[in-house]
Amino acid sequence: MKAKEILLLILIIAAGIFFYHAQMGKIDIDWDFDGHFLFNVDEFTFQESQVIDPPFPPVLQILNSHGDVEIQGSEEENITIHFQKIIWRRNEEQAQKVSDQLKMIVERDENQLTLTTNRSELRRKHFETHFKVSIPQGMDITVKNSYGLVKASKVGNTNIINNNGKIKAMDIDGELTIKNRYEDVEVENVSANCQVESRNSDVTLYDIGGKVKVDHRYGKIRLENVSRNVEIEGYQSAVFGKNLQGEVNVVTSYRNIVLSDVGPAKITGSQSRVEVDGARGPLHLTHKYGRVQLNNIQGDLNIDCRDAFIQGRAIVGEKILISSSYKDIELAEFSGETTIDLSNGNIILEPSPLTHSLKVEGRYSDIKFYWPLQEKYPFEARSKGGEIHWNLPLELSYREENGFTVIKAFTEESEKPSIFLSTNYGTITIEGYPKPENNL
Repeated sequence: MKAKEILLLILIIAAGIFFYHAQMGKIDIDWDFDGHFLFNVDEFTFQESQVIDPPFPPVLQILNSHGDVEIQGSEEENITIHFQKIIWRRNEEQAQKVSDQLKMIVERDENQLTLTTNRSELRRKHFETHFKVSIPQGMDITVKNSYGLVKASKVGNTNIINNNGKIKAMDIDGELTIKNRYEDVEVENVSANCQVESRNSDVTLYDIGGKVKVDHRYGKIRLENVSRNVEIEGYQSAVFGKNLQGEVNVVTSYRNIVLSDVGPAKITGSQSRVEVDGARGPLHLTHKYGRVQLNNIQGDLNIDCRDAFIQGRAIVGEKILISSSYKDIELAEFSGETTIDLSNGNIILEPSPLTHSLKVEGRYSDIKFYWPLQEKYPFEARSKGGEIHWNLPLELSYREENGFTVIKAFTEESEKPSIFLSTNYGTITIEGYPKPENNL
C-alpha cells in the first residue's frame, strides 16, 4: 500500500469517527468559518427580560447551549427572566440582524415551564446565550446546558446536565443530580441525596444532608460534613473526606485516599496512599502497591493488601485481621483479637495490654514484638530457618520440633489471652519496655 493510500485511509477513518460522534451528539459542530477565523470581529451584547406571573407548573426547565445559566430562588411569587445575547460580528449592524433572529422561547405544559432558544435555526453561530432567572424559592429545576457555567441556589429538587461546563449548586432544598465533564463541580448545603457524575474535573461537596454517590474519573473529590452514606466509584480520582457520618465505600486507583472522622468504611485502592485518621465502626481495606496509614480506629479492622506498607496506631476493635505481602507491617497501641499473615516483609508490634489473643504468621519475615508492660500471657514463638531472641529477664522453655525452634513462657496463665508468633526463614525478637526511641 502506497503512502498516499495509507494517508487517505487514515482520513476516512478519522472522518467516520468524527461524524459518528457528531451524530450521537457528542460533538457540537459549527461550520461557520467567518468572523472569528477570517476577519476581525467585535463583541456586541443585547438583552431582554420577561416576567411570568403565577400560576405556573411545578418544574422549571432550561435548555441552552454555549452560555451561562443562573437560577436564583427568591421570596417573589413570579418568575423573572433576563436573557442576554453576546454576538461576535464585524459591525453592529450585522450583530443586530443576528440578535433580531435569535429568540428566547418560553413553553409550558401542566408539568413544566421550559426556557430555550432557536439556536439550531441559525446557520451562522458565533454567539452565546445566557439566562439569569429568578424563581420562587424551593421550585424544582432541570437544566441542560453546554460550554458555560450553570449556577443554582435556593431551589428545590435539581437536575443539571452541563457538558463541558462548570456547575455550582448551593442551598438545595431537595435532591440534587449533576452530570458534567472537563469543568469543576462545587456543591454546598443540600438537604437530601446528592448524585454526581463527572470526568476530568474536581468535585467538591460540603454539608450534604442525604446520601452521596459520585461516579468520577481523573481529578479530585473533596467531601465534608455528609450526614448519610457515601459511595464513590473513581478511576485516577484523589479522594479527601472529612466528617462523613454514614457508611463510606470508596473505590479508586493511582491517587491518594485521605479520610478523617468517618463512620464504617470500605476502601478499595491501588497504587496510591491510603490515610484514615478517626473511624467509627468496621474498616475494611483492600489495597495493593502503596502505603496505608491508620490512626484512631474504633471498630473491627480487616486489611487485605499486596505490596503495601501498613502502619497503624491506636486501633481498638473486637477483631483485627491483616493479610499482606512484600512490605512491612508496623502496629502500635492496638487491642483486639489480632491475626496477622505476612510474607516477604517485616513485622513490628507494640500492643496495648491484651484483651484477646494475638496470632502472627510470617514467611521470610522478621518479627519484633514489644511485650505489654508488667503483664504475663501464655506465649509461644516458632521459627524455622531463623533465630528467636528473648530479651526479657524471665524464665522460658526451649526445644527443637520438626525443624522449628520453639520457645514458650507463662504457660500456667491459661485464663489469659495468648500470644503466638511464627515465621519461616526469619528472626523473632521479643523486647521489653521501655522500647528504644524512634523504633516504631
